[in-house]
Amino acid sequence: MMKLSFHILRKCSKVKIVVSIDEYGQASLEYMIMLALSLGIFSAILYVSGSLLTSSTLQIGVDSAARAVTELKEAADFIYVHGHPSKTQINVYIPSNIENISAVNRTIMIRLSVGDNYTDIYSITKGNITGDFSNICPSARCHEGYYIINVESTPYEAPTWGNITLRAI
Repeated sequence: MMKLSFHILRKCSKVKIVVSIDEYGQASLEYMIMLALSLGIFSAILYVSGSLLTSSTLQIGVDSAARAVTELKEAADFIYVHGHPSKTQINVYIPSNIENISAVNRTIMIRLSVGDNYTDIYSITKGNITGDFSNICPSARCHEGYYIINVESTPYEAPTWGNITLRAI
């Protein structure tokens, strides 16, 4: 067995410390094992929290889109019940993962991306509707944010016959 000796000078007195390589190596190995276990536990916690954050972000986007569809439907139904020349404005939040917004016939639909897939959220209104959302979705992707939507009734004459018009401003 090999012995190492270290000389430490302290207040002009010589102190001799003898440490065995086997004891020193065992302590280092124990520290490395503890470090590896700590890193393993930390990486597992980091992975779980990252996946929870991603899934909650997607769920918030779906909930926001469902709330936007509901608000648009309620405003369109309100205008339909009151008839022409009723109109109102609503403030709607559009989340970031929206692919398309449409209002055709009696259906308001928002298509949003959820990971690698798409989900359609829609609602059926009481009357026929048309929608112009070119300010929100000028290209393939829609822009996130709060938008003011004009909701108004058209006259009961050709060619619209009392449609409800949704227009983002």
